[in-house]
Amino acid sequence: MAVEVGDVTLIFDYYIDPAGVLDGILARARRLYVLVSHSHRDHLCMDIFGWRDRCPEVQYVLANECRRKLKRAIDLNAYRIAWLHHDEDWNDDRLAIHAYDSTDVGVGFLVDVDGRRIYHAGDYTCWHFSEEQDTQAVRKARGDFHAILNRIVANSPHIDLAMMPVVPNIGGDWAYGPREFLRAIKVDTFIPMHMWGRDREATQWSLYRNPAHGECVHLSPGQTLNI
Repeated sequence: MAVEVGDVTLIFDYYIDPAGVLDGILARARRLYVLVSHSHRDHLCMDIFGWRDRCPEVQYVLANECRRKLKRAIDLNAYRIAWLHHDEDWNDDRLAIHAYDSTDVGVGFLVDVDGRRIYHAGDYTCWHFSEEQDTQAVRKARGDFHAILNRIVANSPHIDLAMMPVVPNIGGDWAYGPREFLRAIKVDTFIPMHMWGRDREATQWSLYRNPAHGECVHLSPGQTLNI
């Protein structure tokens, strides 16, 4: 997912570019920040380290969890990388980033830039495969989810743009995570991601959208949205 705010370009968890829009994004990027929430192969792509040749000042902001995988593949000292554990911060003269914990590995990122607050959840949602787990496991999954959500709400009751996994594959009440998130936080624009090819089900907005807040928007590869 790429987000452009003024002269800042943020690219979150780049994986593939089926619509062929990456070249244009990199060509117009003035201040490029590449954020990686964790080391799963559909979130951490080694291609991102080739972008330095086109954008020499690129700043990488990576979950510390990625370090073990990357140190066997590249010379980490050759790149500008900020490593973040959950509950850690990083900032420069253009933006500020806070890393939140995840219900999977790695972190989620909250970015403040030019008066906009942007949240990318990484793999944070309520991962309870209800048909396969007992009641205690579902209760734990929900408890872990809400423990993180409470910390986000305490610091950010309002978010301009939020991107979060919406995953019908987990079965049962798959909409629980985004529904609770949007119930607790005023989100102006919510973009579901990580839908695993089940976009039609994942965009049943009535199952989780909060009508009192903002809008939910489905983006296909290559599509853009102005907010």
